[in-house]
Amino acid sequence: MDEYTPLRGLVRLGPWDAMPIPDAGEQLQAVARRVADSREEIALTDSDGRIVAVVISLPKLEDLEENLSLARNEIDRRDGKELTSHEDFMKELRGGA
Repeated sequence: MDEYTPLRGLVRLGPWDAMPIPDAGEQLQAVARRVADSREEIALTDSDGRIVAVVISLPKLEDLEENLSLARNEIDRRDGKELTSHEDFMKELRGGA
């Protein structure tokens, strides 16, 4: 992350780069661009310093969803159940029919 303009409030919190929600809100475009370009995550903290959300890039989210779909199909295969297409899995994941 060194090649980016420093983000106000960004600190290391365990394995995460983290920042308070108000600081992230004031710098939302820079936060979003950094996450999109680097595929790193930035955790957002509440007023008590607890992580309440994580900003991730769209490609990283898609990778996580794909891995979750593959894992579910592997479990279903092991349990002798019918496999689910990725599209159907995503509909189910997002609360669709």
